[in-house]
Amino acid sequence: MAEKALKPMLSVVEKTQDKIIQIKDLQIWINESRILNNITLSIPKNEITCIIGPSGSGKSTLIRSINRINDEVPGISTQGEIIFNGLSINNKNIDLAQLRTQIGMVFQKPCVFPKSIKENVLFGIPHLKKISKLEKFQIAEENLKAVSLWKEVAHRLHDKAISLSLGQQQRLCIARTLAIKPEVILLDEPTSSLDPISARAIEDMMVRLKKKYTIIFVTHNLQQAKRIADNLVFICDGKLIEQGPASKMLSCPSNPETKAYVTDEYCEC
Repeated sequence: MAEKALKPMLSVVEKTQDKIIQIKDLQIWINESRILNNITLSIPKNEITCIIGPSGSGKSTLIRSINRINDEVPGISTQGEIIFNGLSINNKNIDLAQLRTQIGMVFQKPCVFPKSIKENVLFGIPHLKKISKLEKFQIAEENLKAVSLWKEVAHRLHDKAISLSLGQQQRLCIARTLAIKPEVILLDEPTSSLDPISARAIEDMMVRLKKKYTIIFVTHNLQQAKRIADNLVFICDGKLIEQGPASKMLSCPSNPETKAYVTDEYCEC
């Protein structure tokens, strides 16, 4: 997949070849409350990075900073830098719509539009009015197949998306994200409201999709992280406690707080 460049208003910084995202000294406040404290980490390309930690630790705030959705939160202020493909995204003049086509987002609860299944897949494509009916069908088919939903909905593409089960709706939301051809997919606890079978289907899908996409996956479910993560980022009380390959952090973590959390899901950070 060819890389799409962000507009040149972004400042160019040094690019690390296998790190698609680098976060440097990120601090976030909402009013007087500090949510994230000096977060510095790197996200490898074409791998699944799971962000873990107890509730209220800042996981969602961190992931929502990566495509600047946090900008819309009243009273928020940010310091530090987030670098995507060697370019800083912190410039206030950045084209956010363009950034969010390159870094797509899937939320905790399925967010389908009051349209048909097919129209939901196509919703975010900017050049939609310029493509033929056949191309629209092909885009819908390609992306519904990518999320293993095509066989279930091929005969009912014009049905309302709300008629799908919650698990199907979440896979539809992922298909809609894939249709805009991002490089990075952010998922904020996408399976927390789903039954175990639907959750496992999405986990299996993420493992397949990492061949083409970089995936950043927030989860409160440590067993889920153990199943799918290539890398772990452990956050507690707004601080980065440890990051690294999942195999190492799960078997031999460097930090005693990490060991307590991955062993007993207990934290005194």
